[in-house]
Amino acid sequence: MRQIAKEAGVAVSTVSKALRNDRSIPEVRCVEIQAIAERLGYRPNPMVAALMAQLHHHRRRSDPHNIAWIDLWPSKSGEPTAIDPAPIFSGARERAQELGYGVEIYSGAEYGMDPERLRRTLLARGHWGVIIPPVPDAAKHLALDLRGLAAVTIGTSLHEPVMHRVSPNHFQGCALAFGRLREMKYRRIGLVLSAVMDERVEGKWLGALLASQQRLQKSERVTPLILTNEEKFSRWLCAEKPDVLLRAERFEWESKPSRRPISQPPTCWLMQQAGEPGVGCLDYHPKQLGRVAMDTVMAQIHRNDSGSPAIPQTILIDASWGDLHPI
Repeated sequence: MRQIAKEAGVAVSTVSKALRNDRSIPEVRCVEIQAIAERLGYRPNPMVAALMAQLHHHRRRSDPHNIAWIDLWPSKSGEPTAIDPAPIFSGARERAQELGYGVEIYSGAEYGMDPERLRRTLLARGHWGVIIPPVPDAAKHLALDLRGLAAVTIGTSLHEPVMHRVSPNHFQGCALAFGRLREMKYRRIGLVLSAVMDERVEGKWLGALLASQQRLQKSERVTPLILTNEEKFSRWLCAEKPDVLLRAERFEWESKPSRRPISQPPTCWLMQQAGEPGVGCLDYHPKQLGRVAMDTVMAQIHRNDSGSPAIPQTILIDASWGDLHPI
């Protein structure tokens, strides 16, 4: 590093910051110093790098800064979600406290979904990291400039801006549920999803069901239903005759007190449901999702990584077979 500093005409501390993309060093200067380091064959000592990350971590424990949690849901929304956000937040806050940080919630309703105003507020309040949990359909393309911010999103609903992601492994989960139902001697397993829910999980539940059915005889395959209305649901039940349903949500008409209930087979829930009858459900470990998201954004902070990554990474959390008790 002393050799690099001498050739670049800067202090060793400047070299150290430039190699970590510290935002206090101009981007052009960082690139120049990194080019010199590459030409001279500089490689960091992994033991020293680990020690410095630990030192930075302990220095930051006494800082007043919080990690920003961006909640973009309006106060009243009937839009289905693929996982309950409350335990996700609980896990993230728990992990932040263990690392000496706090979590500050920012509401999309408060900021009128204005990404530039939100960005200015985050930078003015000294936030290093941002976590965006699952978002409503209206916010899946969010024009938020991530320069100077370490960020991670949870789930698959946010498409822009590009950032690292922690997500339930929806494909693995549906395949697990399918296998368990077969072990329970169910033979005709039907999948029912709304178009909104199918899009939120990027078709992964649907893909897992279709892949799992390829191993079955044609007489045991059930055409999945992407639901539009109650009448279509009734016709599908009569035509396909499933003996168990894979579902992730209650549908709007089911909550109407005046309707006559449709006779349907038992349900296996694709995510934990509080107070819902069924033959089983999947547990995507929402608290762990929050904890891993916090670890991911902290790792970026310690590396001084910020902005949208050129190659985003996704960490998948596998589901396990759960019960039907409240989370």
